[in-house]
Amino acid sequence: MKDTPSTTPRSFSLQREWSGAFTLMLLALFIGAAVTVVGVRFVVNEMEAATARLQAEYGSVAELTAALETHEQLGHQLLAAAPVNREAFVLEQKEIEELFRAAAAAEAADEGRPDALSAAQQDWQAGLENGGLWSSNVLELTGNSAANAPAFAAASSSVRTQLAAIQQSSLQALNRGLVDTRELEGLLVVGRIGLFVVAIGATLYFRRRVVKDLMWPVNSLRRGVLKLQSGDYSHRLDVARRDELGEVAVAFNGMAASLQDSHKALTHRATHDDLTGLANRAALAERLLASFEPDSDRRTRHEGLLFIDIDDFKDVNDSLGHEGGDALLAQLAERLRASVRSHDLVARLGGDEFAVVVLDNDDGTPATGPVAERIYEALSEPFVIGDRSLRVSLSMGVAQRTADTADVTELLRQADSAMYRAKLGGKARYEVHGGESPVVEPV
Repeated sequence: MKDTPSTTPRSFSLQREWSGAFTLMLLALFIGAAVTVVGVRFVVNEMEAATARLQAEYGSVAELTAALETHEQLGHQLLAAAPVNREAFVLEQKEIEELFRAAAAAEAADEGRPDALSAAQQDWQAGLENGGLWSSNVLELTGNSAANAPAFAAASSSVRTQLAAIQQSSLQALNRGLVDTRELEGLLVVGRIGLFVVAIGATLYFRRRVVKDLMWPVNSLRRGVLKLQSGDYSHRLDVARRDELGEVAVAFNGMAASLQDSHKALTHRATHDDLTGLANRAALAERLLASFEPDSDRRTRHEGLLFIDIDDFKDVNDSLGHEGGDALLAQLAERLRASVRSHDLVARLGGDEFAVVVLDNDDGTPATGPVAERIYEALSEPFVIGDRSLRVSLSMGVAQRTADTADVTELLRQADSAMYRAKLGGKARYEVHGGESPVVEPV
């Protein structure tokens, strides 16, 4: 049974497969874009957060350090008995305490920052107390206290060192944040590279699928159409997959098979007789023309031609009717076919006329005589037409092609002329063109 879309269910669907493939590709692009946008936004947010923390941590300590330095200078002036607004000096201490509290309250990655600031504040306060510069003590300070200046300077320097350490801790926390951000950036880059590699792999895979599942079948279909256009109706397409193109290939094969059958039928009808199934006049002429071709191997192995006519066939039609005459022609055709060799050709020329192309024997001797004798032997048994038994005789003309035979027309004319001489000579016999007209009586 031939494969057709109606008998063989479709196993695949190009539309469904490629729609799914392109959907996956679009989804991959969307995911890649989303990952990129989210990743970049996250990196930027982390950097902004780290910058904000640095500003809050480092800036508050820097402001505190600047205030302490200014306050320290005023303290040295007081110890040197210089004229300084002592009430303003005490107010600055209050402001510095607020700065310490603000720096300690700032959000920081270093958990020890509040304790470090508290220790620095205590040391700062202790330094002022030891120098007599703390709070209301400064109001009672009299005379020159320059002897306390070295201890006060050392205490202030220690506090500044502590604050510098706190600032360094803030910078280290920022660096750690930036390192984490770089790691995230690296992961983002790796992810994008991974998606790119996957995209390349998917592209190569789908390119292979396009070539295998689309281009190859389409090119095969194109070659098949060109084959049909050139007259090669035996060409068939390979059906690799049961998809839409597979259905087209199956339909093409069915169409090609139908065209081949029709071509064979038309060719057979063009070259064969409908009634007897023998070759017709056109096939006989083609066979004889081929033997006259310059490169034909039959030019060195000549052929003979038997021209056959049924004696008194009109009487058969008159007595049995045309149906009976047709039955006789069909039976005679079978006996003629059985009397010749496989490489000889039996043809019906029309009406009650037949012809036999006889190839010479391997030794070069004509084979027309033995073939004619076998034909006459085949007439020894009567023909049975319906419920009637009928004997018939044949008149035959024999023409042997030689090197002097000009063409097919001359060979046909010679055989036809010899057949008419056989008719005139009494029928039921055969005549050889150019010979001594031997008589062969049927058995």
